[in-house]
Amino acid sequence: MRHAAAIIVLSWLAPAIGLAQEPTIALDAPPGTTLGDSIDVILTVVVAATDEAAVPEQPFAPFEILDKKLFVELSPDGKLKTFTFELQLLCFEAGVHELGPIRVRVTSAAGELIELESNTSTIEVQSLLANEPDAQLKPPTKPVVVEQDDYRLLIALGILLAIALGALLAWLFMRWWQKRDRPEPAPPPPPPPWETALRELHELERGRAEAISEGRTEQWVDAVSDSIRAYLGRRFGFHGLESTTDEIADQLRRAKSLAIEPQDALGFLGQCDLVKFAKASLADEASLTLIDEALTLVDRTRPAAVAQNGNPS
Repeated sequence: MRHAAAIIVLSWLAPAIGLAQEPTIALDAPPGTTLGDSIDVILTVVVAATDEAAVPEQPFAPFEILDKKLFVELSPDGKLKTFTFELQLLCFEAGVHELGPIRVRVTSAAGELIELESNTSTIEVQSLLANEPDAQLKPPTKPVVVEQDDYRLLIALGILLAIALGALLAWLFMRWWQKRDRPEPAPPPPPPPWETALRELHELERGRAEAISEGRTEQWVDAVSDSIRAYLGRRFGFHGLESTTDEIADQLRRAKSLAIEPQDALGFLGQCDLVKFAKASLADEASLTLIDEALTLVDRTRPAAVAQNGNPS
């Protein structure tokens, strides 16, 4: 009975024992290389799927490690994990050298740390000068003339030419800009006709006494008449100096903004015509009255806003 029970227990433990996987490690390196060439070494570690593997810092003399790459692959059944370490080494000493053993640390899921050592591999490092019993450097060779196009002077001349051309174009543009046809500035607007008339009449008023005393009465009256005629023409839009008294009367009757009766203006112009054409005498007091009537006529026929403010608009 005890023997049968032992057989049954062993039959139950057999599958579990079969599932246990011991970590394996293998080093694969080329048998030989040339001095100064890199050596590619493959280190393969197979552990349980829950374990982790790493290559710790360690000496590889006389080899030097240049690069290290890691590739991890899971088995199809998900029970094993393969760590492939690709190590790139370099050796500067000719001869037969032994690489390894390389240490690998394996950490289990339970936190247990196992350190494995790979097999060793013999690598022969050959020198390219090994067949020369007394290798010597080549003797120095004679200097060789190497011709190379030098465009620096050409580039400098091109830059100077571009600067000179730019300066010339700028100078020509400035001359054209200064001599171009410029529109004449617009003349200032003419003063209002009542300002011109008042200025002329005040000037005639100041020279009245002298003109009367010198016998230039007709010329003085003619100037007063021309000033009023020119004013009425500019004020109401007709040629006052080229119009007769009757024509001025027709224009004033058609004016819409005339603030006086047309007969008032016609009576003044008729009085001036009488002195000018009939050579009627004009006393000093009469000339003073004439110039006052002229000033009053202009003041009464100015625009209403100007007349109220007393300033030209």
